[in-house]
Parts: sequence; structure tokens; C-alpha cells
Amino acid sequence: MISAKKLCKDYSGKDILINVDLTINRGRKIGLVGRNGCGKSTLFRLLNGIEEPTSGSIEIQNEAVGYIPQEFSFPDEMVGVYLEKKLESKWDMYKIDLLVNKVKFVNYDPYQNLNTLSEGQKMKIKLIEIMLTDPTIIFIDEPTNHLDIEGIMWLEYYIKTLSQSVVMISHDRYFLNGVVDEIWEIDKQSIIKFVGDYDNYRIEKMKLIEKWDQEYILFLKHKKQLETLLENVHKIKDGKKRGRAVGAVKKRIDREIESDKKEKYISKKIKNLEFETDVHVGKLMVRFENVTKKYGDNLVFENLNFEVRGKEKVWLYGPNGAGKTTIIKMIIGEEETTEGEIKIGNNMKIGYYSQVQSELDSDKAVLQEFMDKTGCYYGSAYGYLRKFLFDKEAVKKKVKFLSPGERARFAFSIFAYKDYDLLILDEPDNHLDIETKEVLEKSLSDFKGTILIVSHDRYFVEEIGVNKILNLEEGILTSN
Repeated sequence: MISAKKLCKDYSGKDILINVDLTINRGRKIGLVGRNGCGKSTLFRLLNGIEEPTSGSIEIQNEAVGYIPQEFSFPDEMVGVYLEKKLESKWDMYKIDLLVNKVKFVNYDPYQNLNTLSEGQKMKIKLIEIMLTDPTIIFIDEPTNHLDIEGIMWLEYYIKTLSQSVVMISHDRYFLNGVVDEIWEIDKQSIIKFVGDYDNYRIEKMKLIEKWDQEYILFLKHKKQLETLLENVHKIKDGKKRGRAVGAVKKRIDREIESDKKEKYISKKIKNLEFETDVHVGKLMVRFENVTKKYGDNLVFENLNFEVRGKEKVWLYGPNGAGKTTIIKMIIGEEETTEGEIKIGNNMKIGYYSQVQSELDSDKAVLQEFMDKTGCYYGSAYGYLRKFLFDKEAVKKKVKFLSPGERARFAFSIFAYKDYDLLILDEPDNHLDIETKEVLEKSLSDFKGTILIVSHDRYFVEEIGVNKILNLEEGILTSN
């Protein structure tokens, strides 16, 4: 069992977690959710001893803890050498083979360099590494971010079959629905616990918000009554009676108002996005005619034929490495065809959102980088960034110090500043918290132009109203 009591954490005087109490029992599958920056990864680092709490206590009784962070890197060495170093004895080599089979690592090669593995393979190596320590509780931070749909579905099944407790941070709602039996949310710098999957959590959270709203209304009403009473007792002419009455009412205000304050619940969501366009139905946006792409002798795909028309919402999906991002880069002119022709519609404004965000200047402050990228003036830029939850302090922060979630949100603020006829979105939901995803889903659902999206988040693509699917796998593109 792992337990924490009155756990607090602050950075430079800013409270992140306040008086958190929790207990993690054996065999539980827990999803930890909350908006970006609320303290989810901080809580993981505290529970794994990577950081120290400002106050409070953490107790670990008869547990072996494994931790997979959101971002991890490997040394420049072979897979087999790396895993062998994790063994207590050379007599334990059989454990690696057993785990390779258990995680279904197809084409496992102990002589392959770690850094040449796909993201899905890297996740499996990390799981094997952790399982070699025989953990009883495993913490995983954003396990689905770099996995394709097949990898996510495999991980979902794998976690469900584990006897160990697993606590995971995830913004993938389908994944959470398929895996967890509890949702813990960090809200108001503390943890609120909900039994059941993500869909049940949403229902129960709405009920809780309604309850908080009612309590706040009653609190304001009671506060007003006591303030009116205080005004009335001040009018008592008898000095002694007035003094006693005023004192009594003030005590009631201290006891019933000041020491038990209720606050209005405010959800910190980005503002709704509006992309102004009205593309004609049927207008040709993109056409691929017998397009082939090779890198040297490596054939990515051959003789691709498809087209995207006005007002279509197209989902391009397939396994990692299939060539989805290559298709996108060919449309925006960053890659050339090896053979074939690509036709782009006339007089179109194309907006491209990259999953990498490598075009951001890491050494510039958020506000300056936004102005440089958009041409927006200071006053307007500051007001616009506030819509994306960047306050006075956040806009001064250098881009390189943004968290992955903040960086994704910042990149999207730049992307959303202009209007487009065709939105090309490469994993736009990666690193975004669920509340931000919901705003983005609503905006894309209302968009009157054309969308071409690459995403592994099944919940996300359903919500935006995809009406055409392109599946790219092993160099073959199918449409349905």
C-alpha cells in the first residue's frame, strides 16, 4: 500500500498541491486526470521519491514501485546490452525472453540500437525494463502519446491483464474507459476520487459541479442575511445590548462565513476557437494521382490515389512509420514526390499544425515568439494569449521552459490566429488536456471548411464529426 497524508508541494511560493490525502491499494487501475499544469506529473515524482514534498508524508508499505515518465530517452547502445544491465544476475536472462513474449514484441532483435526503435517498441522496452524489477505498483505518465492505434489497443489489453496496481496519467478517453476502475482528478490543488471509468466520471463530475454551485448560491444568501443582521443590530439604541448583539453576529460571521468560505467553481478552459471560412461543397482541395514516395531504396508507398473535397472531414490513420506525416508534408510542399502528381485546389488558405512544433524558437519568451510568428501587436497579442490560459507571468516564460502540454497549447494559439480553408492537423491532440481537447473538438466540429487530420485518439476524431477515413498501411491506402 502507498499512502500520502496532507501532502503539499509548492514551487517558488506557488501552491501546486495542498493537503492531498490518498491511498493506493493492490490490484487497482487508476486514471489520473486534470488540466495541464495542475500537478499530475509532480504528484508522480513525489510518490516515486524523485522530488520531496514541501510538507506532509508519504508511506510505502511492502511495495516495489515502477515508474515510466512522460518523456524518456535511451543510451546509444544495443537493446540486449541495455536490458541485461537491468538484471540482478546473468542467471536471470530467461526473464527477458519471457517478457519479450508477454509484451508481444514482434521481430525483437537484441542487437538493434535502442534509438532506431519505433515509439511503440521503445514503450515495450521500457515496460520490460520496469517489469524486470518485479514491481507491485506501476506509475505511467501519458503512455499513449506516441503510440499508434494498434499500440494503444495492445497497451489497453496488457494493462488490464496485469495483476499489479497501475496508476496512469492519460488524456485518451477511450483508453481510460477501457482500462481504469477509478478516476482521480486533481482540481483545486487537491484530489477528487470517482469510482468507475471516464464516462462515469464525467457524469459524476457534472453532478458535483452542480452541487458546488448550489452550495455557493446558498453561501451567498446566508452571507447576505448575516450582513443585513449586522447592519440591523448596529441600529440598537441601547449601547450594552448593541455591543453584545454586534459581538454575537460577528462571531457567527467568523464561524459560518469566514471559516467555511464557498467559492464559485470556475473551469479554466481556453476560449472557443473560430476559423472563418465557407468552402464550397465539392471544391477540389487535394488530389493524389499515382503518387509514389521513396527514400533511397526504401519504398514508403506506391501509386497512391485519393482526393479531398470541400467540407470533408478526413481522418488519415495507420501504424507509426506508414507515411502519414510524409503525405502531409507533400501536400504543404515540404516533400517532393518520387513519382506521380499532386494537385492543390486554387485560391486556398492552408493551415498546418505539426505534432513536433520544431518551428518554435525555444529561446524567445512566449509573448515575443507569438508576435514574431503572427505579426500581432503587443496589446492584442497579450489579450489573445490570455484566451489560451497564458497569464502575465506565463507570457514572460521562455518557450523552452514550457511543459509539453503548454507547448502544444502555445503552438495551437499561433495556428488558430489566422483563418483557413483547409486545416491539416498532425496529431493536434497530443499533450493537450481533456478540457482543451473538448474546446478544440467543438471548434473543429463547427468548422465550415475542410479538415485532414492524423490522430490516434478515437474519441477525438468521433467528436469532430469525421465523415471520410483513409487507412494507410504497408504502402496501401484504402478509403471508407
